[in-house]
Amino acid sequence: MKKNSLKIKIYRAIFCMLLIVAVVVIGMISYKYVCENMNEKESQDAVTAFSNIDFSKNVEESKKQLEYKGYKVIGIVKIPKINIEYPILDIGDIDPESAKAPMKISIIKYWGEGVNDYGNLSIAGHNNKSGTMFGKTKNLKNGDIVELTDLTGQTIKYSIYDIFATDPKDVSILLPKDKKIREVTLITCTNGNKQRLILKAREI
Repeated sequence: MKKNSLKIKIYRAIFCMLLIVAVVVIGMISYKYVCENMNEKESQDAVTAFSNIDFSKNVEESKKQLEYKGYKVIGIVKIPKINIEYPILDIGDIDPESAKAPMKISIIKYWGEGVNDYGNLSIAGHNNKSGTMFGKTKNLKNGDIVELTDLTGQTIKYSIYDIFATDPKDVSILLPKDKKIREVTLITCTNGNKQRLILKAREI
């Protein structure tokens, strides 16, 4: 009887521990999704504000009008096939620590030229499981369209021509293949953050 009673106590203790772990995990996941949804709404508000700027009046003044959570907005990226549209944030010099905060709220300029300038612009976004940010880029194929709107109000369409995974330290993806053409490189995590999913597109 004592052995059975001891076993029951052990089972109860294990059950309680597993229950606590489950509650904590569910709470963390729920919190993450709530934060992602809040950031999603706010980023769409920033897109709307950007769209409402009258660039024809004063381009230089327009450039100063829009910031998002303290970061300068330098353009908008839109991918119709996966139904995403985000501000592109310029956070200055990139390093792993400085990129963490802005990447939680939107897409960032990672390296390269300005939006719609000749050469290669590399932009990075999180691969969120909820499908926000660049979470759906894995569903894109060659020929799909990426649209970039710059600070003059000009929108240019780019066609994806190459998709591949590479090592996080591979800097060759940042280099322009031809400085006489416009390119954009989309960067996000894949394979459990062990690699980077790269999607390269050029102006149509």
